Amino acid sequence: MNPLPLISIIIPAYNAQKTLSLTISSALRQTYSNIEIIVVDDGSDISPEKIIDQFGDNRISLFRIERTNASNANVARNFGISKSKGEYVAMLDADDRWLENHLHDCLTLLQESGADGLYGSSFLTKTQSVEIDQLPVVHARELKKGESMVDYLLSMGRGAQTPTLFTTARSMKDILWDPDLIDHQDYDFVVRFYKKYKMTVKKEPTVIVSLSSGRASHYETCIRFVEDNIKNIDPFVYVRYNFNMYKRTRMQKEYKFASYFQKEATRYKEYISYLQYISICNPESRIREWVNKFKYIFYILRMKTDVNS
Repeated sequence: MNPLPLISIIIPAYNAQKTLSLTISSALRQTYSNIEIIVVDDGSDISPEKIIDQFGDNRISLFRIERTNASNANVARNFGISKSKGEYVAMLDADDRWLENHLHDCLTLLQESGADGLYGSSFLTKTQSVEIDQLPVVHARELKKGESMVDYLLSMGRGAQTPTLFTTARSMKDILWDPDLIDHQDYDFVVRFYKKYKMTVKKEPTVIVSLSSGRASHYETCIRFVEDNIKNIDPFVYVRYNFNMYKRTRMQKEYKFASYFQKEATRYKEYISYLQYISICNPESRIREWVNKFKYIFYILRMKTDVNS
């Protein structure tokens, strides 16, 4: 009987033939050996069965689920979690990797802290061949006093990437992943997890996150996440997030969403300067610029009057 607790590794995969082998290899090379690897193929064009068979390791299980219009990585994650037998669950995406000490360090930190789950720092890469010491690092941190988890995530951008997440199986099976979200999946999971369970931060990076290019953005799910959590978002964080999303959607010519983010970026005008306000409003004429200027001044004066009254 193995005295070490079993860790279940959940890997959702969809057309990941180019990266899946490296991902599984990084899981098998862990210094912590009592693991099960659950690969959930979400209706790939070509089954990853041959990739998995080449390892010849009975710790790897492959499940295939039928792809539908509602399918996404969260559906595959939840299916894999339902099949897991471990005492702990570690998330790993099919194009990401771990350093060899990742699981050992996560388990040690979780047991010593008494937390139910952790999020952590990560290396970022656009290629599989760059040396680890040449990669940029996103340094996860503890929440500041009075800071909400959603503020932390929106401020950091990549402060709790999915493959850094490590939790007890009990808590993971309780929270699960929202099958209706495509973008901000990790944000949503961590926010809901943090509301109910204790989380700690793993500051030493042992995860390599692949920055995929060309993937379509689903801004409607970003909007849904933010609107669901708006009561816990600091106004300064809110306008900065929407301003960044406005610039991004404008660049991608997603004008429908750009219009939404443009409006929300000026929701709290007292948290932006006049020049920022004008750059967001993007007036097309001198007259329109003056109209916006008076709107801004009137709003600020009204806010000051409300405060003093």
